[in-house]
Amino acid sequence: MSAVTLPVFSYLQSLHARHKDNRTGALASYIPELTRIDPDLFGIAFATMDGYIYEVGDSAATFTIQSVSKAIIYGLALEDHGRDEVMRKIGVEPSGEAFNSIVFDERNNRPFNPMVNAGAIAATALVKGANHAERLARILDTFRRFMGRDLDMDAAVHRSESDTGHRNRAIAFLELNSGMIQGNIDEHLDLYFRQCSLLVNTVDLAIMGATLANGGINPVTGERAISAANVRSVLSVMSTCGMYDYAGGWQFNVGLPAKSGVGGGISAVLPGHLGIGVFSPRLDAVGNSERGVKVCEDISRNFRLHLFEDRGSGQDPVRRFYRGTDVRSSRVRRQEEVKALDHDGHAIAVCELQGELSFMEAERVTRRIGGELSGFASLIVDMSRLKSVDKVGEELLLMLRDTLASTGHGFAIVSLDARLRAMGGTNSFGAIDDALEFFEDQLLERVLPATDAGPSRVELKQFSLLADWSAEDFDTLMAELQPRDFEDGESLIMAGTPARSLYFLVEGRVNVMIAVANGALRRISTIDAGNVFGELALFGQARRTADVVAVSSGRVLELTTEGIARLSEKAPRVHTALALAVGRSLADRLGRANREIQALSR
Repeated sequence: MSAVTLPVFSYLQSLHARHKDNRTGALASYIPELTRIDPDLFGIAFATMDGYIYEVGDSAATFTIQSVSKAIIYGLALEDHGRDEVMRKIGVEPSGEAFNSIVFDERNNRPFNPMVNAGAIAATALVKGANHAERLARILDTFRRFMGRDLDMDAAVHRSESDTGHRNRAIAFLELNSGMIQGNIDEHLDLYFRQCSLLVNTVDLAIMGATLANGGINPVTGERAISAANVRSVLSVMSTCGMYDYAGGWQFNVGLPAKSGVGGGISAVLPGHLGIGVFSPRLDAVGNSERGVKVCEDISRNFRLHLFEDRGSGQDPVRRFYRGTDVRSSRVRRQEEVKALDHDGHAIAVCELQGELSFMEAERVTRRIGGELSGFASLIVDMSRLKSVDKVGEELLLMLRDTLASTGHGFAIVSLDARLRAMGGTNSFGAIDDALEFFEDQLLERVLPATDAGPSRVELKQFSLLADWSAEDFDTLMAELQPRDFEDGESLIMAGTPARSLYFLVEGRVNVMIAVANGALRRISTIDAGNVFGELALFGQARRTADVVAVSSGRVLELTTEGIARLSEKAPRVHTALALAVGRSLADRLGRANREIQALSR
C-alpha cells in the first residue's frame, strides 16, 4: 500500500492549500535580521505518540525558534531547581501586557510568567552550570533531547539580537536591581539571545510538542527530555500564557497548550496524543504567525482537538487485523478454489474496529492500514463493534476509501448501522461473511484460469473426496446413487427431520440455513458443486440441525440410508472408505475453523 496516501496527510495537504494564499500580516522588524526570511514559507507537521511524522509544505525550511524556546528553558529551570524554588522567582499569571513589556508582579517581586521576556530571562538565569560554556552546553543538550537532534545557531540573528536587544537589557538590569535575578547579566542575556537564535524547522516544533504530549519522552528517540511532573507545569503555563495577547482567544478557539515565536513558529500540544508544528513568518498584531493561528484553529475545529472536547474512552480502535488466508467465508468451495484461496487469500485484508472513532482513533486506524497491511488488493473495514463514529472519523475513512479506489484497491464496509454501511458505497454489507465471500469471488476471477473458474457441472470423479478411489470402488458407489434435480428455492433438507440421505452436489449451489431468535432463517454457509452435504446420514439416525435450500437449479446424487446399509453389508470396504473420506473432509473443515478461531483470538 506504499502508493496510497494516508488520509491525514491528504487533509494536511488540503489545509495547506486552503491557507497558502493568506498573505496578511508582516515580518517581525524589531530584530532586523528576521526581515530577511522569505515571507511566503509555510509548513505544517504532526508528530504522533509513536513517533510518526506527517509533514506538508516547507516543513524542512529552517527558521529561528525565538520565543518558542521559552517553554523548553522554563522546563530546564524546573529540572534544575524544582517547582517551589522556580515559583518564588517566576510567577504563572498572564501579565495582560505585551510580551516585551517592562512590567513585573511587584507584590511578589517577580516576573509575571516565563512566557514573557522578563520571565524568560529570569528562567535562563536559573540554568545551572559552572560557567557560561557549561550552561550553554546544558541548554543545547536540552533542546537536543526535545527535538531529537542537535540544533545549529543562526549567528547573524544572534548578532542582530545582541546589537538591538536594548529593551531586554533594560528588563534584565531592572530584575537585577530588584533582586529577581543574580549573577552576570551579560552572560544571562547572551544565553537568552543564543537560545532564541537556534535554527529549527516545522517538524522540530511538532516533535517538541509530541515530547510534551508524551510526558516528557521524545517519541522518536525514546529519550526523556524532562520529568513528567515538570511537563505538567510547562503545559499549564503554555495554556494560559503561551500565545502572547491572544492567549485567551487561543484557549477559547483552539484549546491546546501552545507557544509561538516571532520567527513564525508555533508548537502546540494535545496531551497524550499529538504534537503540532506550524511555521509561517508573517505575524499578526500581537506577534503570532497569522497563518499559523488560522491553521491551528481549523485543525482543532475539524479534528475536535480542543482539550475540553469529549473524545470518548481512549480505547484502541483496532480490535484486530487479519487476512483472507487466516479467515475465509463460510462458502464451501471446489478444491481448485480452496487451493487458490489458500495461496492468494492474503490479498484480502480485514480491519476490525471497536469502541469510538474520532480523529485520533481514525488517524491510528488509517496509518496502521497503510503500515501493517501493505500488499493487499481488497480491504474490509468491519465496523460491527463500533459504538460511535464522529464526523471527522467518518471523513477520514471516506478519504481512505476514495484513495484506495483511485489506486485500484477494493474497499468494503461491514456494519448493521445503515449510515455507517453506506460509507462503503456499492460495497456495503451487514455481515463480515458476505464481504469475505464477495472479495473471494473477485479474487478467484483474477487468479484462476477461465477453465477452472467454475464449471456448471462437476463430475463425481472430480470430487476431491473420492480422489484416491479405485475404479472398482467408484463403480460400486455409483450403483447406489440416485440422481435428483432441484430448482432454485427448493428445500432439500429441513431441520428436525431424520437424516436419511447423503448428497453429492454435482451441479448448482445450496445454502445451509438455521433458524434465529425471531424465526427467520440465517445463512451459515454456501456449498458449491463438487462437495457433499447431509453427512449425518452416515453416522446414525440423528435429526437434521439445519435447512438446506437451493439458491440455483441443479442436481445432486443422493445416497439414501438404505443405500448406505447395502454398502455396509455387501461392500464394507467401500462403506468404510466413504465414511473415512467424509470424516477427513469434516476434520479438514474443523481444522480450518480452529485456525480461524486462533486467528480471531490474537
